[in-house]
Amino acid sequence: MNTRVKSGLRYALFAGLGLGLLYLAFGKTDPKELLSVLHKADYRFILLSMAMGFVAYIARGLRWLMLLKSLGYTAKPWSSIHSVSIGYFANMAVPRAGEVARCTTLSGLENIPVTKLLGTVIVERALDLVLLLSMLALAFGTSFSKMQAFFNQALNSSEPASASSGISGTGIVLGAGAALLLGVVLLRKRIGKLPFFDKIRHLAREVGEGIGSVWKMPNKGLFVFYTLTIWAMYYFMVHICIYALPETAGLSMADTLFVMVAAGMGMVVPVPGGVGAYHYLVVLSMGLLGIEASLALGFATLVHSGQAVMGIAAGLVALLYISLSKRRQAAVS
Repeated sequence: MNTRVKSGLRYALFAGLGLGLLYLAFGKTDPKELLSVLHKADYRFILLSMAMGFVAYIARGLRWLMLLKSLGYTAKPWSSIHSVSIGYFANMAVPRAGEVARCTTLSGLENIPVTKLLGTVIVERALDLVLLLSMLALAFGTSFSKMQAFFNQALNSSEPASASSGISGTGIVLGAGAALLLGVVLLRKRIGKLPFFDKIRHLAREVGEGIGSVWKMPNKGLFVFYTLTIWAMYYFMVHICIYALPETAGLSMADTLFVMVAAGMGMVVPVPGGVGAYHYLVVLSMGLLGIEASLALGFATLVHSGQAVMGIAAGLVALLYISLSKRRQAAVS
C-alpha cells in the first residue's frame, strides 16, 4: 500500500470520526431550537473572541522568532505570524498537516532549513502539552467532581461506579496507563532495538537542541510572556463568548476553565478542524453545568465557527502575503 493510499485512508478515518461525533452532538437537537439560539446571540462578543484568537496567532509567531534567534536565525515578524496562520489554515483541511505547512512556508520566505524549524515546532508542542496538562490539573483542582463526571461520561460511563465495583472510567484510563508504563519498563531492551525508536531518539535530540535554545535566550521573560499570552487568549476567547447568550452569562471563570479544557481535548482529536469532537465535548461539559443541549450546542457552534472564520481569513491574508513576498523576491533576483 503506497503512501498516498495510506494518507487517504487515514484522512477518511479521521473525517469519519469527526462526522460521527458531529452526529452525536447535533443528532438529537431540534434545528429550530439551534437556529433560535444562534439568532439571539450577541455577536459583538464573538467578534471579540475572534480578535483574541488572532492575538494568540501573533504571540505564537513572535515567540517562534525567539526560538529561531537562539539558534542563530532571524526572520521578519509578519513572515513568522503568517506562517503560523498557514499552519492553522492547513489543519482545518488535514489534521496534523499544519506543523509541516508552517515550517515549509517560513523556510520558503526566509531561507531557514526546514529541519531546524521542525525542531523548534516540536519544542512548542512540548510546551503546549505542559500548559494543557497544567490547565487540566487546575480544572481538576477547581471542579473535581465535574471533571470526574465528564471523564466518566466521555468514556461511556455516565454514572460513577458503585463502591462495590471500585471502577470508574477515570480508573480504567489510569489503570491502562499504568499497565502500558509497566510493559515499556519490562520490555525496554527489546523495544529499544526497533527501527521506530531510532526516529524517536532522533526527535528527542531535536527537542533537546530546541530546549537548549530556550535556555540560551537573552530575554526568557519575554518568551514566558508570549507563552502566557497565547494561553490567556485561549481561555478568554471562550470566556468572552459566555456573555453572548443570556443563559450562559452566569457561568463562572472556573466553569469556563472546565469547558475550555473539555474543548481543548476535542481539538486534540485528529479530525479536520476539530469539527464534531469540539462540539460533542463542549455539549457534554456544559450539560454538567446545567446548560441544556440546544444552548450548549449553540455556544459550541458560535465559538468554533468564529475561530474557524478567523482562521480562514488569516490563512487567506497569509497566502496573499506569501504571493506578494515571492513576487518581490523574483523582482530582486
